[in-house]
Amino acid sequence: MDFQRYFQSYKDYFWEWDNEIFSEDSVFESLTIPNGQTIGYEKFVFEILEFLSEEGVPPFGSLLLAILATNPESETTIEIIHDLAKSKNIVTAFPQSQSFRVGASIDFMKILSKLPKEYKTGEKRMKLFQTIFHQCHNRISSSDAKYFIREYKKRRHHLVRAAVKEEFNEANFRKDFRTLALLKAKFPTVQSVIKAMENIPHQELDEQLDEEVLEEKNLSEKVTDFVDQLIQEDKTFHVGSLIKRLWSGLNIPLHHSHPSEQPLGGISDLTNKGDFDKLVISEFAYDDDVFMSRIANNEALYIQREVPPEADKFKRILLIDNTLKNWGNPKILAFASAIAIARHPKTDIECEVYVVGQDFKEIAVTNVDEVITALSELSGKLDCAAGIDSFFLEHKINSKNQEVFLFSSEESLKLVPMQKVLNTYFSDIKYVFAIGMENINVYKNQNKGRKLLQQIALPLEELWERKNVEIRKTAKILSEDLLPMLYPIERFYYNIFHDGNEFYQCVGRTLFLFDTNDKFTKALKKITSHPGLLGKGDFALKTNPDKERILLNYYFFDGVHNISFLNLETNELRSQQIRRGDLPEKNLLAFVSHGMFHLTDNINFWFLQDDFTIAHVKGENIKLAYDDYVEKRASFIRNYKANRTKYNTIKKIDTVVINKNVLKINGYYFRSLKFEKDKHTFRPDNVIVLKEKVNLILKNRGTSAIAVVKIIKNYTDKDLREAKEIVDEELSVILNDVTKEVAEKLKKRIEETGAVCYIESTFFESEDGSTITIKDGVLIFESSDTRIGKFYIPFILNIQSTMVSIDEYTGNKFFISNEYEQENITTEMFTEKYLNPFILNIVHHGA
Repeated sequence: MDFQRYFQSYKDYFWEWDNEIFSEDSVFESLTIPNGQTIGYEKFVFEILEFLSEEGVPPFGSLLLAILATNPESETTIEIIHDLAKSKNIVTAFPQSQSFRVGASIDFMKILSKLPKEYKTGEKRMKLFQTIFHQCHNRISSSDAKYFIREYKKRRHHLVRAAVKEEFNEANFRKDFRTLALLKAKFPTVQSVIKAMENIPHQELDEQLDEEVLEEKNLSEKVTDFVDQLIQEDKTFHVGSLIKRLWSGLNIPLHHSHPSEQPLGGISDLTNKGDFDKLVISEFAYDDDVFMSRIANNEALYIQREVPPEADKFKRILLIDNTLKNWGNPKILAFASAIAIARHPKTDIECEVYVVGQDFKEIAVTNVDEVITALSELSGKLDCAAGIDSFFLEHKINSKNQEVFLFSSEESLKLVPMQKVLNTYFSDIKYVFAIGMENINVYKNQNKGRKLLQQIALPLEELWERKNVEIRKTAKILSEDLLPMLYPIERFYYNIFHDGNEFYQCVGRTLFLFDTNDKFTKALKKITSHPGLLGKGDFALKTNPDKERILLNYYFFDGVHNISFLNLETNELRSQQIRRGDLPEKNLLAFVSHGMFHLTDNINFWFLQDDFTIAHVKGENIKLAYDDYVEKRASFIRNYKANRTKYNTIKKIDTVVINKNVLKINGYYFRSLKFEKDKHTFRPDNVIVLKEKVNLILKNRGTSAIAVVKIIKNYTDKDLREAKEIVDEELSVILNDVTKEVAEKLKKRIEETGAVCYIESTFFESEDGSTITIKDGVLIFESSDTRIGKFYIPFILNIQSTMVSIDEYTGNKFFISNEYEQENITTEMFTEKYLNPFILNIVHHGA
């Protein structure tokens, strides 16, 4: 499979490449549902692919479905995907016997969406994808996956071809959704996914523990982090301090068992699609030509055991009384009990939480802010009978897959309206938590009576004693591709802004910082890259009272004001769209005045607050502040334009040769720290040419697909399945990162069958394995001799360059950052330590 084919988009499908931007880090802004929500930013998706590449990657559409399912608030989006999968174009494209796979795929997406939040963010989200796609169906080999990553880093602009939508592809749809359907058989429940993740690696003791025992030492670290955050926040301290104690005391079932899954058996187990290890044994009785023909034409039979759809998900509904009788301690104990049930790290039961008073309202309790908001929901009524009645009038409870909990104070439960409503909905309410000032009585409604399950006494004075809690600080997230030097960014004069005396420039989604003086004696320093930035529009930067730098990215498009705040210290991004309100429907300019963000159309001014609220500002002072801001920026740009330190940056390598131990790249000799053209000719036998690495791509398989499959299987390291995939798909990569001679030899053999191939250049490499690559205009030299350190040279013309390693440098200080504290050594010393050994190592191996 080739690069373009793997990332190819299709008409009438669930995803597409969106917003072509061609920034330094990305070609597109994101992948989205057509006319719908964002699935993931391009940079983030490729980070996942690179993480998974060691073991191979799933089909691209399968990965996007898993990303979508683990995004926040994915339930609605999953239904959109379900509707799309059942739509006319897709349903009519498949036999009815295949339709169950779509349902199984959607079920597995719902399983992923119901995972606790900590499994759907950060490092654990990466581990989740690694776990579920380990040895999955239709996976791409590790070598091909790594090739995709290398191709993306060197030629990411090729994604543009993949973004040109082709007609809907039936086989691609089946492959994407069937991969997830088969994963549902492997991971039928939320708990099975969590258990698989916890067993990788060093979690063998988990299998020996009884899952029903509530022991703090086995609690999920992320869930306990959430509880610790509740304790650290003053507004939630009292609730958070009770949760772990309730975990150890509540005797409520944590799991719900579904019906066992059994294969269908019989003829329904046979199919003409599948893995080769599932081939019916009688297929091997055919001679080679007939066998290959049956494989190529999808006539061979496979054993394919499918699993019936899982039963409806079990759900708990938690109703919290927020009326007068439940204020104070009862409210705190009620919320603590509800959160302890809903957020227990071992539960696999979905929970919905509501507050009930005069009416009912659903609340979220997945983070500290949501808990604070929920605690502020109060009702002035004496009891919540009306709210309970309203809830059950709108929600019909099915006791087989739903159970309702009610949390209310002992005093409130004794009131006549509450007694009446409890009697009316006796069969619908399964558990009642009668809450006192320092105790909880748990009742279960059964057999037309109420049974006391347990009594919990809480030593509140002890539990609410303040302890010295370690406050965890979020480390600054640095880009993994930072080089130990300043960057050779060619000059341009837009997207420049300032915070005090520091001037910045945004190039796409990357933020750079100018030198602290206006003499421009240094190149630009890379501050951060963030896929969530818009990469266009207007920018401003301020420093908040906590000494944190906040970047504003403002962009007006199609009647919408898009606003993003990026905290440069924590890498936290917050974004919001403002469609109407106090702002006019036109593009505005951003600036900073007195440490606050403002927007203007050069006539009116608006104050932009940290919570995205807008306030109109009037007066002469704000106009003077804007004029000062603009003049300071204009003065800086004038000085920047007047500076004579100008150069051209080359960002692509075409040829690499070594002539008499001198490096020559793209026809430029590197001598005395300069890249210069040389008019002298030289004899070919005096030159060592680094071999060009190429890819061999199948453009058209011709009329004899079987012959092409045979050649690929016999003359490459591809097995039969991989060879057939290459032939079945357009523009597939047959060979990658090979010499041109090898590619041409196989190309000739394949084209003798009537097929058409072409060769695409990738990079250059010496015979010993030393490589020269380029990134952001910087040449990166890596020798096969590990004793020779990696070093970097800016590929620039018209001025002297520099040579840099992680510890030392020589040459033009324009590209040297004081941050890395590298030692300045002579050019002769650096050359003898790095460049000459690199060249001589290649020369001694004869390239």
